[in-house]
Amino acid sequence: MAYVDFIGTAMFSKVFERNRDMGDNLPDGDQKNKIAAEQGHYVMNVKITPEVKKQMIADGVPNKGMVGQLFKEDDQGNAFYKCKRPHFNPRINKGEGGVMGAPLVMDANNDPWDTEVNIGNGSEVKVRLDVWEGKIVTLHAVKVLKLEEYVADNTGLAGF
Repeated sequence: MAYVDFIGTAMFSKVFERNRDMGDNLPDGDQKNKIAAEQGHYVMNVKITPEVKKQMIADGVPNKGMVGQLFKEDDQGNAFYKCKRPHFNPRINKGEGGVMGAPLVMDANNDPWDTEVNIGNGSEVKVRLDVWEGKIVTLHAVKVLKLEEYVADNTGLAGF
């Protein structure tokens, strides 16, 4: 296993046990069943520059095959990486599985993050990925370098 670190801009961060993605918004099917079997996912999209993407690939993050599909582009053509971590990994411990839990989240001083404070869109973050054998990538840790306050949309219009 190797660590790959990179800096980018956080979007749609769900990295705490209280807000992990449980797949509730998905239609019934394989993807929803996988998330249920893994007891939810911790996820965060991180906007990156082309130079950061190039360095991530050079450092061992796969960009081909199923795992390579974690490199994505938004509607405006901005590159981002979809960081993921299952809460429960059924494939470890010789197939018995094990709880991985939430990724480590800390502030810029390496102090533990207050898990009641959401990481808002636009926050500058340093991310650490675990990369196994060049084909398995898991979100390991997030360091919040500059927080943008999360403001909930209580209107139900989501920026309409």
